Amino acid sequence: MNLTQKQWRQLLSTIKDLNDGLDEQALRERAGRKLIDLLSADYFASFVWDEAAGAFANPVFINMSADNLNRYLAYYQFHDPITRRLQAYRRAVSVNEVMDQQTLVRTEFFNDFLAKDGLHYGVNLYIYDGNQRNIGDFRIWRRRGKRNFGAEELGILDLAAPHFRNGVSNARKAKREWRFEAIRRHMANQCALTRRELDVAEALLKGRSNKQMSADLCISMPTLRTHVQHIYMKFGVHSRSEFCSKVIWEWRDGGQRRRFSDAGSLPDFKR
Repeated sequence: MNLTQKQWRQLLSTIKDLNDGLDEQALRERAGRKLIDLLSADYFASFVWDEAAGAFANPVFINMSADNLNRYLAYYQFHDPITRRLQAYRRAVSVNEVMDQQTLVRTEFFNDFLAKDGLHYGVNLYIYDGNQRNIGDFRIWRRRGKRNFGAEELGILDLAAPHFRNGVSNARKAKREWRFEAIRRHMANQCALTRRELDVAEALLKGRSNKQMSADLCISMPTLRTHVQHIYMKFGVHSRSEFCSKVIWEWRDGGQRRRFSDAGSLPDFKR
């Protein structure tokens, strides 16, 4: 890979950002800015695959219009002749590897979606975790009049891929830990749980078995059962499933639902 000294610096800066402990949204947005410059590109979009809905969601985008992205989410992703084929790859791939440019420019997808913002030549990278779940992607485009992407640009994206995977994994772990800490504060403030009951309640929420909780918290099984009964009594529930459901929904109704929702308005990041 024949990168200039400037390109190597840009690549290393991108990799640093991907390992800097950013939340997922900020991680994708900052990486997008760096990759546009590094690859001499013009447009960037990144989505997260929602397996349950069978659709892409939670976009981050640069130099594309929010209205056009909303049209993609609502319609064009379901009438897209290239993306599902690109998604099957486990490496960076040029759009023209799955459809030649002459065919692409004759499609509805190109003329009524891509061309609206000036996207012409594209390269995509879909990132998968250890369980083969698609956890995010980079979609990078150049405008008409520039050259198409080549092997060098694909190689740069492949170098960034494992760092993106690690960054997303770390961001999700930090988010889970923050969420549990927020729920713990909610239970302490609203439900008057003792410190030991909070430990047991958190273990219940994390799905620990009674045997695991007894060992982790260094308490006997009868003492554990007493704590669990006290927790259930304070929450007015009779089972672990009732307890977990009530805690999560009460906490969300207390103002946290919006903070952790993936839905909502699209953040428009301009260069």
